[in-house]
Amino acid sequence: MKCAVVYGEKSAQHHHFIEAGKEYFDNVLGVPLEGIRTVSTEDGTKLKYRDADLSEFDAVYLRLLGADMMNAEHFAEILHDKSVYTQMDSDSLPIASNKFYMMKILSEAELPVPESAYTLSSDQTIRAAEKIGYPAVIKIISGYGGKGVMKASTESDIGPITDTLALFEQEICLQEYIENPGEDIRVIVIGDETYSYKRVGDEEFRSNISTGGNREKVDPSEEMIEACIKASRLCGLDISGIDILESEDGGFYIGEVNASPGVEGVEEVLDVDMADRIMEFIHNQAERP
Repeated sequence: MKCAVVYGEKSAQHHHFIEAGKEYFDNVLGVPLEGIRTVSTEDGTKLKYRDADLSEFDAVYLRLLGADMMNAEHFAEILHDKSVYTQMDSDSLPIASNKFYMMKILSEAELPVPESAYTLSSDQTIRAAEKIGYPAVIKIISGYGGKGVMKASTESDIGPITDTLALFEQEICLQEYIENPGEDIRVIVIGDETYSYKRVGDEEFRSNISTGGNREKVDPSEEMIEACIKASRLCGLDISGIDILESEDGGFYIGEVNASPGVEGVEEVLDVDMADRIMEFIHNQAERP
């Protein structure tokens, strides 16, 4: 059996999956996104990397981010047409990389999410914040890894933030601020299985590991686990990382759905080789008729 791990310029950690995949596949190929070419033939559309035809592989793991959204849609559709297993649907990354659209889909499915608004100007952001309340969280629509997340404590904070984002043509998702001690729970969903740990921020409201957070063991409630699996499926993802925010009243909210969850450092907390678990799952799915 053959598997390819496709990664974009801004994605990382692909080497863990390539090495883990060697335990389950006869051939594992690491494929940089910029090296892929789409070829139209009499036999249909194919994805080529050097001399390899990815549309003839058994599985392709698309480890891509929001910046790669257009390619992810295109690649997933071609691979599905060729009966190649991949962990995402063609519209998964457009959903997961648009923070407002993601919240809208989860909210319509009656999953707990922070109140959110999509805005394009300072005036509309201020109007939305007046309804949602202060402090509020301002997110770049397509941000990832804690990047592009800012906190507005008062109306005077919004103008400078939104003016800067407008200068760089960034769209904005304004969200209700969930009061918590700079912690969240990351639930990694792999099919029907979940693996969870708590991320604790370093004296700021963002708890992402990439911004200086630390990991701790945690035991989420069954309700949280069910909500995470449902959220992953709503986004068309077999593999995802769901961020959970716990509120002071004992409730919880889904903060984000990540299409390419990181695995570095997880083994130290969970005693699980997450890259191995993911590649084993992909192999099992590829074996299914």
